Amino acid sequence: AILCHKILRGDLKMALYEEVFQGKDRSFHIRNAVGNDAEKLIQYMEHVNRETTFLSMEPGEFQRIYSVEKETALLQEWTTSETHLSLLAITEQGEIAGSCNCFYSTEKARYRHRASLGISVRRDYRRQGLGRRMMEIQEAWCRLQGIEKLCLEVDTSNTGAIGLYLSRGFVVEGTLRNEAKMQDGSYRDLYVMGKFLR
Repeated sequence: AILCHKILRGDLKMALYEEVFQGKDRSFHIRNAVGNDAEKLIQYMEHVNRETTFLSMEPGEFQRIYSVEKETALLQEWTTSETHLSLLAITEQGEIAGSCNCFYSTEKARYRHRASLGISVRRDYRRQGLGRRMMEIQEAWCRLQGIEKLCLEVDTSNTGAIGLYLSRGFVVEGTLRNEAKMQDGSYRDLYVMGKFLR
């Protein structure tokens, strides 16, 4: 059973989210990322950047770009933001198993209807339904914000993630050729995918 406690401000601008999610064989605590998560989140990002080449950073880059102090301030800012929802999936042992961020901009009226999504799950916690559940939460939040279109980019070789996105109603809208250049000098293409929420 899913225990869901969603607290929304009266103006629906900020969402505080928390639930216990039962995966296939273990439970996870899905909630907002907060400032105190900074150190563990940096460790998590270093872990997933080492175990896959499908994310946007090379091993070591996240830690170089984001100090604990910088990441703490950023997470604290997002906690009270009306345009950003950052979710973490936490194991019963307190480890971060997955992360899902969604954000939109209010600066340009023509793009106010559009939000961007990014997601990662540690390899040893995949096939639990975590990615699907975090995407469901983000889509519900987007609808409350008046977002009409959810966008993401994915490596064309990442068939597992592409399968999940297609099952959630996303479609491939185009291909970014040689968009990522790897350390060995090879290139990767990315799909641009989108889903209309209305």
